[in-house]
Amino acid sequence: MTTFLSSIGSKLAERWASALLLPGALYLAAVWCAMQLGHRHALDLNLLRPPFTGSGNHPGAQASIVVGLVLVLLGASAAGLSAQAIGRIVQAVWFGRWRGPAALLARPLIALRVAVAVRAASRAGVTPVAAYLPRRPTAIGEQFRLLEARISAQYHGLRLALVWPRLWVLLPDGARAPIQSTNNNFHSAAVLTGWGLLYLVLGAWWFPAAVAGTCAVIAGWLRGRNHAVTLATLIEATVDTHLAVLLDALNHGLPATGMTGDLAEKINDQLHKGR
Repeated sequence: MTTFLSSIGSKLAERWASALLLPGALYLAAVWCAMQLGHRHALDLNLLRPPFTGSGNHPGAQASIVVGLVLVLLGASAAGLSAQAIGRIVQAVWFGRWRGPAALLARPLIALRVAVAVRAASRAGVTPVAAYLPRRPTAIGEQFRLLEARISAQYHGLRLALVWPRLWVLLPDGARAPIQSTNNNFHSAAVLTGWGLLYLVLGAWWFPAAVAGTCAVIAGWLRGRNHAVTLATLIEATVDTHLAVLLDALNHGLPATGMTGDLAEKINDQLHKGR
């Protein structure tokens, strides 16, 4: 038991160091540069003063160093937690279910995306399908909306939002692993964007931070979009290959001719508990 607890503690410490402490300490270093240099001397690193001064042999100096290190640890952890919290907000924005005042901004963005899609279909000589035209303001949100639309179209109205949690419970570890890995990568991309936004704020006092923040936001968005495509593809493939397992667990055999509209309606009603 002691070995097990030690192993868990070691893994938690590693995750804390990699996810919070190291990037947080880097951000605190950028804050220190902003305080010391500003815009005027942004690249003159010779003007930087060490945060802890004084003789290390003096009791007062030693105490101040210890207090300073504790404050650095707390500050780095706080910065890391802030980036993760912003990352969750970023994911909500990416998914594109904008409500309230944000809906006013979503409408023109959706209209613009629809116009671009219709124009592209016209150039290709293809009649656009209304159900597949953009309805979300972001590409990532549209990716997951189209996932639900494709599942519904393929399986005669079967609702992915109802099916997926139950199917996930039945999946073997080998099928879960790539989905979990891709989902973790998607979350990491959102957190990277969160860090980028924090650096953009710091850029108001030190312009190199704005440059770094812009690069991080762009990289986070590109990584998030790529991982979203992979995640949607994996979810769709999992439904295609494991739907029969779920139907057996729900006491519905999959007909030899495939899913029917009546069966899809029965499953939706059963999983929705008739609400």
